[in-house]
Amino acid sequence: MSLPESELIRREYVLRDLQFLSDVKLARRSLVRWLALSLGLISPNESRTLILDVLDALFCFHFKRIEPDMVQIIEEVDKMRGAKTGEKAIRYHVGQLKKSGIIESRKRHYRFVPSPQQEDYDLVAGLEYAYSQNAKEAFEKIRKAAKSLERSY
Repeated sequence: MSLPESELIRREYVLRDLQFLSDVKLARRSLVRWLALSLGLISPNESRTLILDVLDALFCFHFKRIEPDMVQIIEEVDKMRGAKTGEKAIRYHVGQLKKSGIIESRKRHYRFVPSPQQEDYDLVAGLEYAYSQNAKEAFEKIRKAAKSLERSY
């Protein structure tokens, strides 16, 4: 009998400690890719680039202190790509980022999740908060499971 383990996963975070080489800083696209790899949003050698364009658009809005709606995100991604992109695919990536807890929507406007202890536009504090909250919740469950396992011996 197989267990439906994939259905049990609420969130999954991968955090990578990548070397930050000087050539990464030469192009914005390289920085976006480096951040996506570091945050586990793409896999090494990932060839699909739409998530990078979505992130790039969200970073652009974030640093301009704009909370875009979905139409604005789609328009920005299309502008970056120089062509119409599948709206459904962009919505999927935004949804995945929201599901992971990295971004949130308020009144159908999107932003990176802010840290409660920092100002709204501190990107790294918000990302650190989102990842540490997930780790904290995961370890609370791991602690319960380990205690149950210990009682079984």
